[in-house]
Amino acid sequence: MLTLRIGKEKNTPILRFACIFSNVAYMGFPLIQALFGAEGLLYASAYVTVFNILLWTVGYAMVSGKVRPGEVLHSILTTPVLWSVLLGLTLYLCRVNVPELIRQPLQLVGNMNTPLSMIITGMLIAGSKPEKLLGNREIYRIILIRMLFIPLVSFLLFRLLNVQGMVAEVVLLLEACPCAAITSVFAVQFGYDEDLAAGSVVITTFISIVVLPLCAMALTIMM
Repeated sequence: MLTLRIGKEKNTPILRFACIFSNVAYMGFPLIQALFGAEGLLYASAYVTVFNILLWTVGYAMVSGKVRPGEVLHSILTTPVLWSVLLGLTLYLCRVNVPELIRQPLQLVGNMNTPLSMIITGMLIAGSKPEKLLGNREIYRIILIRMLFIPLVSFLLFRLLNVQGMVAEVVLLLEACPCAAITSVFAVQFGYDEDLAAGSVVITTFISIVVLPLCAMALTIMM
């Protein structure tokens, strides 16, 4: 409900999107890989599968203002990451032995995720204008919701339901990630305030440098 009151009428959809969808791939995956290794990435991949379905259906409808059933189905069926995750989970669950000739190149490509994500995030930060971003009050509301309210509510809900273990920790850390990088893309595509969208991504990414380690520390102590 808090997201419904954010921003001027014209930019409300993109601001809601920025609050709801986090940067699970570029910021979440490197952290999960560092903390939990391959098993943690498996759980994170399952999370991202559902995340991408929601992003390209609910999220896309939110920012575009119109989505037909055919468009929704097309967006799901043509999103490569969904097919790759489903294929990977199938191979893992069926215990299929992938030949070394295929497995090693895929592993090398997978190892590029962390450095590439840091490069892309760095490009967003380098292209921003801090003085212009810091003067926008709407960005501070996004910060409070995306980086404080959502992680806190998620943590309290998991504690209330007594959900523990690696899966819970992975989900909670992914929920604490900054605004999704695609927020800026959608802002350009659908005519929203580009500076506001980019600012929400850049500033929450800066803040995540502190927030994510604190969340990881809190999880190791309290979960």
